[in-house]
Order: sequence, then C-alpha cells, then structure tokens
Amino acid sequence: MKTTKFKNYQNEIVELRRYFHAHPELSLKEYSTADYIEKYLNKNGIVTKRIGECGITAVIYSGNPGAKVIAVRAEMDAIAVKEENDIEYKSLNKEVSHACGHDAIMACALVLAKICNENKSELKNTIKFIFQPAEENGEGTDIMLNGGVMKSPDVDYFIMFHFVNDAPYGMEVQYGSASAAIGKMEVAIKGKSAHWCNSDKGTDAIVASSEFILKLNELNSTYTSDLPFITGIGTINGGSAKNVIASDVYMEGTLRAAKPEDYHKLYNIIFDIASQIEEKYNVKVEMDITKEPIPPIINDKYLVDTTLECGSKIWNKNCRLVDKHFLSGDSAAYYFNYAKGVFIVFTAEIEKETNYPIHNGKFNMDESRYYDVVKTLYSLIEKIK
Repeated sequence: MKTTKFKNYQNEIVELRRYFHAHPELSLKEYSTADYIEKYLNKNGIVTKRIGECGITAVIYSGNPGAKVIAVRAEMDAIAVKEENDIEYKSLNKEVSHACGHDAIMACALVLAKICNENKSELKNTIKFIFQPAEENGEGTDIMLNGGVMKSPDVDYFIMFHFVNDAPYGMEVQYGSASAAIGKMEVAIKGKSAHWCNSDKGTDAIVASSEFILKLNELNSTYTSDLPFITGIGTINGGSAKNVIASDVYMEGTLRAAKPEDYHKLYNIIFDIASQIEEKYNVKVEMDITKEPIPPIINDKYLVDTTLECGSKIWNKNCRLVDKHFLSGDSAAYYFNYAKGVFIVFTAEIEKETNYPIHNGKFNMDESRYYDVVKTLYSLIEKIK
C-alpha cells in the first residue's frame, strides 16, 4: 500500500466520522450505531458477528501459515454532554455528543477493515476487529469478553487507540503503564429534616456533605506520592425544599491513581474521612467505593518498539515516545490479560483555534490526516511478527 492510496480513503473516513458525530448514542444504547457499522462492513464483503445487543466483531483471515491474530478495538458510545460546537455535523441527539473521539475511532477502524479486506491476499496477519459498546460506563469490555471475543481465533496481540487535541497531528506511545487504576465512588449522607425555624431539631446533610467534599479536595494536595492521583465528586443531589433542612445528600465521584497501591491507600483514607464526618455532624455516611479498581493498561515493550518503528516513518518527529502518567482509565485493561497489547494516542490539535479537552461540549479535532492514522495502524499490523 502506498501513501497516495491511503490518502484516497480520507474523504470516506471523514464522512463516516461526521455521520457518527451527528448520531451519538449512550452506553448500551448504541443500536443505530451498531446497525450502521454492520451494514458498512457487510457492504464491503466483511462477515460480522454480534456480541450482546450492540457489540460487533469481524475477522479478516490471512493465508499466511505463520500469521498472528491481531485485534483492533474501537469504542462505539458517546457521553451525556451537550454539543456546543457550531458545525454542520453537530449532534442531532439532544444532550448527547461524541466528546471523547469515539466517532473518529470507529471511522478509522472501519476504513482500516475495508483496506485489510481489499488486500487480504497480501495480509501477513489475521485481523480481528472489535467494535465495543459501553466503554464509558465500563461495562462493554465484560460484554465482549464474556461473548468470547478474544477466542476463536485466539488473539495474540491487541491494539487500541485514541484521539486527543492537545498537540499538532502526530502520535504518542509509551513503555509500561499507559492509564490509571480507577474506581467509582457513591456516597449517601443521611441527616434529619426539620423546618429551618426549628434548626436545632434537624441534622443538615448539606453542611456535612460540603465538608466531605472539601476534605476530598484537601486529600489531593496533602497525600504524597511520586506518581499522580486524583479523587473528587462529579455529581451531587440533595434537599427537598428551600425551607427544610436537608436530610439526604447523594454524591458520585471518582478515585484514580497511577499506582494501584496508592489507590488502595486512598480508598482507606476516604473511609476515615467518612467516619470523621459522621462523628462531627451526627450523620450517617454510606459509601460504595470500588474496592478493586480497573487496573492500569500496561503496554508491551515489543509492541511499543514496533509502533515507534512504523510511526516514525509516517509522522517523523511527531512520532513521540512519551513518559506520561495518564489518570484516564479504561476497562480495556482486561483485554491485556488475554494478549499482549499497546495503547496508541493520536494527537489532532486544530491549528489557530482554541482546543477544548475530551468530555467538553466543544471538543473537536483536526480531521485532515485520518488517512495517516489508518496507515499507521495498517503498517503496525503488517509489521508484527
């Protein structure tokens, strides 16, 4: 395959990405997305198999007797963030958007599958495409694994990739840990309601919750570690009326750490904080925190080396070996229990514009070199031995 041939697929990738962008669906509700993916693959002569309601897998077999089986994963779901971009392909699904780049991931994976199928007589390795629902809520990996996605044929190597917009077009990969140990936190603070004119008869759950949140925030600066971590609250709901002392407050948050041992230490500290709040405010704090977090993704050295070798020929100096400690997490780490894997990050900053981060309503990216993303992935799956 020559660069000019890959470039010929650019418009098709953009068209696919914009379709997905305009039609986002939340985790476990990717019905139309799954139908569209399946229709595209079938139209291009690729046999598909459903796993669960929305998961899809497709295998393109190599005739090479020594072929390895390489899986390429693409996430399908969007998130509950209202799109704020004024673009012609703006989300048509109110309050839902592809603000995490899964639209581009699906588009690139689909065209990669098409190219692999068009060149299957030359393929050195067998390629299994995994279109996974429910990445954002963490449930999709289990659905796919329980459906046997890493078996028949058994996967030898696993490739996953993502897009960010914090640097000009290029790619990044790193040795070792490429994500964090992550878990969720659900907190209920139980007080006692009363009219504000009888405030001494009530126990204010809102005041107690505010100190709980502040202590979590303090923990981010007082706990010491040589690697990053974060804990915080993302949603809070409580109270029933303006003239009633709130009896209940419900909160949801996150706990994540680059080192699993830090995660477990922070887990215990948060329970200590809850006990302090109970004693100080005479409330009951009920907590459900993930005890065993989703583990970090650990990149395989051979795959990192091979990725750098392939990427440097395409991105030149913008193929970067980095040493970052991401606090993002992905249950895709469980795929790595079945096969050696690598997580590649493609950077796609829009020049001369403000670039908003993932999970922001104004997140967007430069579309101009999707074909080089596909070329990088194709080169990698052909280079692996």
